[in-house]
Amino acid sequence: MKITILGAGNVATQLALVLKKTGHEIVEIYNRSNEAGIELAKTVGAGFTSDLSQLPDADVYLIAVKDDAIAEVAAALKTDNKIVAHTSGTKSKDLLQNTSNNFGIFYPLQTMTKAAKVDFKNVPILIEGSNRQTTLKLEELARCISKNVHMVDEQQRQWIHVAAVFANNFTNHMFGISEQLLLSHGLPFEILKPLIFNFIQNLENHSPSEIQTGPAIRGDFKTIEKHIQLLGDDTRLQKVYQVITESIIEQASKLSPHQNNF
Repeated sequence: MKITILGAGNVATQLALVLKKTGHEIVEIYNRSNEAGIELAKTVGAGFTSDLSQLPDADVYLIAVKDDAIAEVAAALKTDNKIVAHTSGTKSKDLLQNTSNNFGIFYPLQTMTKAAKVDFKNVPILIEGSNRQTTLKLEELARCISKNVHMVDEQQRQWIHVAAVFANNFTNHMFGISEQLLLSHGLPFEILKPLIFNFIQNLENHSPSEIQTGPAIRGDFKTIEKHIQLLGDDTRLQKVYQVITESIIEQASKLSPHQNNF
C-alpha cells in the first residue's frame, strides 16, 4: 500500500520503519516540525511536508500525533475518501468522520521510543473501522507487521488502555519508587532485578492472582505495620503503600479458596 504518516514522534517513527520494512511505500511524512519530519522522511525514503494541503495521494493515511492534536489535523485533512486511521488508545474514531467515509483505528499496544527497536511480531494491534471494507483493509495492514491483531470497539479499546496503564505505567512507577528507596540507603536497584525478572517469567504460565505474594496476601499485619513505620518520613509513600495493601487484601477476599495464597 501507499501510506502517508502524519507525525514524526515515537509511534510515527516506529510504524514508518516497520511498514517500510514489510514492503509498503511510505509516500509522505507530515509534521509541524521540519527537523524531525525531514529526518524521518529521509530514513524511509519518503517526501516531507509541513502543509496538510500539499499531501500526495495515498491508500492509507495514518495519524500518529499527540491525542490532543488529532482533531486539528483531521479537520485540515482532505483524502478523497481514502482510508484514514489514528493510532490513539483513547480517542474516538469519530474524530475522523469528516476526513473520509473510510476511517478507523490502528492502535499498537506498546510503549515506543524512537531509539529502541520494536519487534512488532507480537505487538497487539487494535483495529476498528467505520465500515467492513475499512476494517478489513486495516486488518490486512496490521497483519503485515504483527501476528497479534484484534478487532475491538471503542469501549473495549478504552478498557484495554486503562488496564495497560496499570500494568505498564504504574508498575514502572513502582520500580522507580523501589529504586529511590534503595539508592537513598546506599543500595543498588540491581539487587531487585532477579526478583522482577522471575516475576515476569511467571506471568507466562500463570494469572497475576495465582502468583501474588507478600505480606498483604499472607495477612502479615505486623510486617505491614513495620513497613509503614519505615516510610514514616514520607507520608505520600505511606499512603501509596496502604492503598495498594488494602487493594490486595480486598481482591484476595474475593478469590476462590484454591486461588487464595494466604
